[in-house]
Amino acid sequence: MKDKICVVTGASSGLGKATAELLNQSGARVIMVSRGNDRGQLAFNQISSAAGGRVSWIPADLSSLKSVRNLSEEIDRRFERIDFLFSCAGVILMKRLVTEDGYETMFATNYLGHFLLTNLLYKKLLAGVPSRVITISGRGHKARLTEGFREGTIDFSDLQCERHFSVPKAAKQAVLAKIMFTYELARKWKNSGIEVCTVCPGLTKTSLVSQLPWYVRAFMAVRFRMPGAQSPHEGASHLIDLASRQENINGKYFEGSRNGLKEARSSVQSYDIKTRERLWKTSEYLAEQEFDYEPI
Repeated sequence: MKDKICVVTGASSGLGKATAELLNQSGARVIMVSRGNDRGQLAFNQISSAAGGRVSWIPADLSSLKSVRNLSEEIDRRFERIDFLFSCAGVILMKRLVTEDGYETMFATNYLGHFLLTNLLYKKLLAGVPSRVITISGRGHKARLTEGFREGTIDFSDLQCERHFSVPKAAKQAVLAKIMFTYELARKWKNSGIEVCTVCPGLTKTSLVSQLPWYVRAFMAVRFRMPGAQSPHEGASHLIDLASRQENINGKYFEGSRNGLKEARSSVQSYDIKTRERLWKTSEYLAEQEFDYEPI
């Protein structure tokens, strides 16, 4: 990874910060992306002061389309190419909150902001070919004992959860959208030299559930004490593994754990081409921008 130019979203904490730290240790040129707050400044100070590569910080809010466009323009101005894009930013909220663009916050931050950013960075990724986009998703979009028995679904009739909001519905939908976006992007960019994949790093000790009720936090605290729980660096190592692999990873979904990383199957709906195409068109409408890549 030495001298590779790597963009990492959500780089102020959790898996994003751990990914930025590991990349810096390997000698990469790291572009940290996070909100422009004290936590972001502290993370940048910590990583940039450590021995390693060269670290930059571009404050941005992935829930804001304007902020994402400003971020893209800044990267375009300052860097000649992108070798790797690590999409790590994400939030889980107990209440339905609306962004400045009028979208449900989890959908906007976890999915739509990354949809727009990835497409806007196409030319920079093309300049870095062979380059890769690695997006954190999760097993949670499936029906699971620990995360709800209902699979995630793309509810086009209530995409912003205006009629009905629940944490499982909104969170699972955003994760599923990222997976479906990855599959569709792999199809559209197949001959570009840019490979895209998505990964569930596995149970990792982060603060992602900090906004949820006390009983959920207590449950997760117990799970984090279990032998299989990973540190942020252990979880982030799966992303570095995917970036470094020699084999083709395009359009694949992976699941990680302390036992390693393996290719896996996502949910049934994630492979539905018509739903993926509809989600792409809907996302273009919401982002107010079309991206005309010739489908393969």
